[in-house]
Amino acid sequence: MKVTFLGIGAQKCASSWLYDILADHPEVVVSPTKELDFFSYHYENGLHWYGHQFEHRPGARAVGEISPSYLHEPAALERIHRHVPDARIVVSLRDPVERALSQHRHLARLGLLPPDDHSFESALAANPTYVEQGLYHRHLSRWLTRYSRERLHVILMDDIRADRGAVARSLFEFLGIDPFHTPGALSTNSNASYMPRSRWLERTVGTVRKGLDGAGVGRTWRLIGDLGLRRLYRAANRRPPSDVIPDPRPETLKDLRQSFAPDVASLCELLQRDLKHWL
Repeated sequence: MKVTFLGIGAQKCASSWLYDILADHPEVVVSPTKELDFFSYHYENGLHWYGHQFEHRPGARAVGEISPSYLHEPAALERIHRHVPDARIVVSLRDPVERALSQHRHLARLGLLPPDDHSFESALAANPTYVEQGLYHRHLSRWLTRYSRERLHVILMDDIRADRGAVARSLFEFLGIDPFHTPGALSTNSNASYMPRSRWLERTVGTVRKGLDGAGVGRTWRLIGDLGLRRLYRAANRRPPSDVIPDPRPETLKDLRQSFAPDVASLCELLQRDLKHWL
């Protein structure tokens, strides 16, 4: 089926929630798993492979996927414009400092930080993507060289927190689907931060879930959730990030906000929104 929309990020900006509410809509076809990263990291798989990620469903009015790597990966923009120049582009953003902190918690969860140092300061110094991925105006300016402003639908996490229903309706209207559908995932907190007690168990459960999705029996996973087994597993194997990650120093956050200030000011002009509270 022809792709009609793409969610491009930014990373750690409610993209999982957007995927969940779109997957629930009867007029939408999304890829079985979020983050195909085809146009950024897996382009060598070929368009034939990519096309097979979307089931054929008569009556579907919107077909697409969400891969947050697309916003900041330069090659992704050119590839997307080459193959789907008429796509509608969905962008989700949040306070860039919050985003960096969320990325830090995510990397800690995956075990990608030094085992003896989970401090935000050390990771910030070693990983430039903490800042680079939060320079939203810089990235959106590139996208606006290929797609008109009317084809970019920008969602702020501030608005999701204020009125999820209004955000969902606005998104559905942008995609040309029934705006009055109420997704079951509307009030859920998708992909909340946590730290696993056992990484082996976390990887095993993740592998099982991907296997079920890949085999087209993802409903089995949802049935497990309905039975409450996922809730029991999470209670047993998950703990708050604060158990492992020390709080960042106030001066670190102050300096980080100052570094984002010029980009945020430009973003305010582009979106015609007052985002001074991000600073």
